[in-house]
Amino acid sequence: MLDEGSVKDGRTLDVACGVAKLTSGFLDRGCEGWGLEPSQEMLDLSEYIGAAEKVVLVRGVAETLPFAENSFDRVICQGSLDHFVDPHAFMRDAARIIKPDGRVIIALANYESLSCRVGRLANAVGRNVLRRPASEKRPYWDIPLDHYHKGDLAFVRALGGDALALERYYGISLLWLQPAWSLALIALPRRLADPLLGALDRLARRLPTMADMIVSVWRPKPGGPS
Repeated sequence: MLDEGSVKDGRTLDVACGVAKLTSGFLDRGCEGWGLEPSQEMLDLSEYIGAAEKVVLVRGVAETLPFAENSFDRVICQGSLDHFVDPHAFMRDAARIIKPDGRVIIALANYESLSCRVGRLANAVGRNVLRRPASEKRPYWDIPLDHYHKGDLAFVRALGGDALALERYYGISLLWLQPAWSLALIALPRRLADPLLGALDRLARRLPTMADMIVSVWRPKPGGPS
């Protein structure tokens, strides 16, 4: 997710960092890495795999960030914001702790992606036309029970409120969850599969509504809440 070419130096906070795998990679980009995670089990695992040795890890919740104003150059949240009870509270507090020229970067699974739309259509045809029985497993296009919000572009664009302005957004990956697509890629020679994947990645970046994941970049609004 962290593919911003200018992301170097400074202090970066990874919110809901899990075992801090992403967080520990900030050092490779010349950043000082910090992680926030509510689960003590995850923090313990980060020590077990050695990630905790490279970064500063803090236990806490996203809606109330335990840091001073203007503490970070970047706040990053990857694949977790739809788990938060109050995403807008997190965004307001993220605006508080970043510097005036800082950025908040959010990556979120898109449940209106092309993958999900094709999955819903194929499922409807299978059940209503072909009379196939429903699967006992949760379909990938359905929102999991531990998600409080549906991730899609409309949800992403409404996140900023009076604290953050949307600078840009883009998509990552197309058709990642489609089983038939995965099998087709495996069957193709590498010399054909790689360019095809590259073309789809470029298309996903331009068409975030269709992409499997949406990345949004936010900056503080002048005069926003502190």
